[in-house]
Amino acid sequence: METQEKNKKDASGKNLKKENRFSIRASTVFLNLIVVLVICMACYFTYNVITGNAPEVSSEPPFTPVTEYVSQPQTEPEELSQPAESSDNDSEGTDSSTDVSSEDNSSQTVASGEYDRDFFSDTLFIGDSISTGLSLYGFLDADNVFAVQGLAPSTLFSTEIDGKTCEDAIASLKPKKIVVMLGTNGFGYGDTKDIADSMNNTLGLLKDMFNGKLAVISAPPITAEAEASDENMITLDIVKEYNSLVKQYAEDNGITYIDLYSVLIDESGYFDPDYAEYDGIHFMGETYKVMLSVVQSKLQ
Repeated sequence: METQEKNKKDASGKNLKKENRFSIRASTVFLNLIVVLVICMACYFTYNVITGNAPEVSSEPPFTPVTEYVSQPQTEPEELSQPAESSDNDSEGTDSSTDVSSEDNSSQTVASGEYDRDFFSDTLFIGDSISTGLSLYGFLDADNVFAVQGLAPSTLFSTEIDGKTCEDAIASLKPKKIVVMLGTNGFGYGDTKDIADSMNNTLGLLKDMFNGKLAVISAPPITAEAEASDENMITLDIVKEYNSLVKQYAEDNGITYIDLYSVLIDESGYFDPDYAEYDGIHFMGETYKVMLSVVQSKLQ
């Protein structure tokens, strides 16, 4: 009898399929799972927005990280591999006849690489991936550096580094000097004047919230190879234009302008290969010593 039930045939002679006990189809289950997944994702992103944990997005492309120093442990500067030693005369800058446009050639007289680490104990450096080398190489303590890959003037006050904002870093260190070097991330990807205006606005905000000495470092040069590369849009002309605009703003508003650009170029007018990393944009370890010696000479 039971066998006959299972083998019932409809009027056309076809076997009737046994009805699902719970009347649930696989397609229904799949659609319900999709709906649940969408709801979970919506709840996750809504929570992050409400709690302020949404990732910061810069409108400007980030640098390629410098693998050499990112992978190295912090050591004393003397223990790091450095480029070939040059004479004091070679390291004091480039030919004063070199066309550096808006840059101040007087900075070329200070590139010895000698600096006093204690001098910067009350100084906060603000910057992008270039400035991260100050602490990653061990030249300065991490508390003295607020820098991260991709940081730009437009994202400075909305970015957190290790859970701290720029305002937090200032409140924690209580620096007497703040030194800023930003802007390179946007070169070639937006109008140069707009990037300079963003930087100048950022400097104005820092000046209003900070009672100590505020300084801005010129954007550094790039190598000829980096300028010719299809991997970035930076040119020396862009860097010069930007530095000229920032320098003028600094001088008009009582902010110290530090011309590092002129110190780092060679006789061709491009970033000296002895100071440049493999990408032609970032700094070799030796370059940070030069940078600090120039900054110290301007802030003493």
